[in-house]
Amino acid sequence: MTPRAEAESLAGFLPGVLLEARRLSAAAPGVHGRRRAGPGEAFWQFRDHRPEDGARLVDWRRSARGERLYVREREKEAAQSALFWIDPAPGFHWKSDGPWPTKARRALALSLAAGILFSRGGERIGALGMPPRAGARAVERLALDLSLHSAAHPPAPPARSAVIFASDFYAPPEEWRERLRAAAGVAATGVLLMIADPAEEDFPYRGRTQFEEPGGGAMKTLFGRAEAAQAEYAGRLAAHRAAIRTTAQAAGFVPILHRTDRSAGPALSLLMAALEERR
Repeated sequence: MTPRAEAESLAGFLPGVLLEARRLSAAAPGVHGRRRAGPGEAFWQFRDHRPEDGARLVDWRRSARGERLYVREREKEAAQSALFWIDPAPGFHWKSDGPWPTKARRALALSLAAGILFSRGGERIGALGMPPRAGARAVERLALDLSLHSAAHPPAPPARSAVIFASDFYAPPEEWRERLRAAAGVAATGVLLMIADPAEEDFPYRGRTQFEEPGGGAMKTLFGRAEAAQAEYAGRLAAHRAAIRTTAQAAGFVPILHRTDRSAGPALSLLMAALEERR
């Protein structure tokens, strides 16, 4: 696809995904990434005065209402970075027959919705490997960067960033072990957003069925009775997922599994809760 054709395709595609992301974020609980005391202008909370605080820190107006001394704490203003990566592999852009979106489309909607929530909380957001941004246009820039600049092999994240990797995670666990070990080495943490098509979960195939590699690859497999492979397929999938989960947890990342035939709202809530806990 030429750059112009790609731009025209994105011009028709992105507004719909952005609208979906805004609807998701509007229905989700808010996020605030800086909820701790520190230098800043915004009031956070009152706390009891401690002997080491001295008289200078006493909030006399609040203290005059009762018999205890209080200190006014401000909220630390130190925006963090939330970075996103969406798997560009052809298999992640595949979907089975049904009204649900591709895995990549759902990943983009969830990532942008999370980006909206983080941006509202004062965080910088960006595609992994691109400079994170803050402000009113940060989400639109994130949408473009995720659509145009997702590398097949995600680069190492910056130190202490929150990273959301969105993929079906069918690559060997060893690949992810090395990537997540590098992230943990710079104190980055985050989420593995594992997105699956319902056909990949349920294996609904029966009779003579030919399976072809997505993206026009050469690999093809013909089954005379596809249903005979269902049990073995389910066992291998479960073992692979268990290995990915173990790898994620060892590096301080939270694995979240989401099916594209399910509502995206609960997945967004789980994603935000996991990131808030890690931060």
